[in-house]
Amino acid sequence: MFISKRSNGVYYLWYEDENGTKRKISTKCRRKSDALKFVNEFKNRERERVKKIKNVSLSKFKNEFLEYSRHNHTQSTQKHFESAFNEFIRHIGDPPLNSISYKQIETFLSAKRTEASAWTARRCYIALSSAFETARKWRYIRENIFRQIQRPKPPEQRPVFFAKEQFKQLLDAVDNKDFRELIITAVSTGLRLAELTNLEWQDVDLIRRIINVVNTSEHTTKNKKSRSIPISEQLYRILAQRKERRVCRYVFHRNLRKYNDMHVSKRFKKYIRAVGLSDELKFHSLRHSFASWLVMNGTSIYEVSKLLGHSSVSVTMIYAHLLPETRHDTVNKIVLEVSDE
Repeated sequence: MFISKRSNGVYYLWYEDENGTKRKISTKCRRKSDALKFVNEFKNRERERVKKIKNVSLSKFKNEFLEYSRHNHTQSTQKHFESAFNEFIRHIGDPPLNSISYKQIETFLSAKRTEASAWTARRCYIALSSAFETARKWRYIRENIFRQIQRPKPPEQRPVFFAKEQFKQLLDAVDNKDFRELIITAVSTGLRLAELTNLEWQDVDLIRRIINVVNTSEHTTKNKKSRSIPISEQLYRILAQRKERRVCRYVFHRNLRKYNDMHVSKRFKKYIRAVGLSDELKFHSLRHSFASWLVMNGTSIYEVSKLLGHSSVSVTMIYAHLLPETRHDTVNKIVLEVSDE
């Protein structure tokens, strides 16, 4: 917060609003002493306003934030936020938001590691840190205390994907044509489940042979960025035939309504168990399979990252261990004219 004198001789006060945006307001004063009095009055008004919200409880903020989340995040993300809040309140009670300490947060994260896993602790941290950043912007707290605590680091895990033989075994067991085509589309594009269930025909360009993954009022992509996925020859034939018999704006639907993500996951798991495959294989494993098969066939990590819509190539590096033979081919391109002596 500071004042500056404009060319018209009037002093202006610069400050940050609830959203962290810099703003200015005229003091309507031409003398610095009067402008400073205005600043003091402005600060006093701000203190009074802060006092009114000083004792906002964790549960009250939770309810306000979840309502905000309902209009700004996917259903899956909303559930992550709600679960993290519920667990946090279960462990620390319902204190005023601005009284929560480092010790309470670190004790909570430690308990989640013990009760569940490092991955669960990490998910809770990410959700609550994001929520508390919103609380900071709303001026419920002065600083986001989560940002000063190290994010839990889970042990490195390699993605679980289908071997080609396993995938064929799964497909042979799926007796429903629509569900079978949903699975084939997933493994042929690397689309996330929510991206598939929200996919509309207007976003499938069969002339250019691309699928446009876009943000809509009903669905927002994970990193809020749109991308285009090329359609393979095999998938093109499936989608072209499917479009001829379409009766709904959604590419995949159940009784003219888009698939419910939870229903798809549970149904997929039944097929996995029916053929005796590992319980570690989930619908998301189709996305991992898409990426893994491409990497094993020599596609660059950078290219795979773009197809998956990752926020950065570093995220895609979980597939780097599948590249050893390609790496040997790469270094063997360097040929030196030297004697063997």
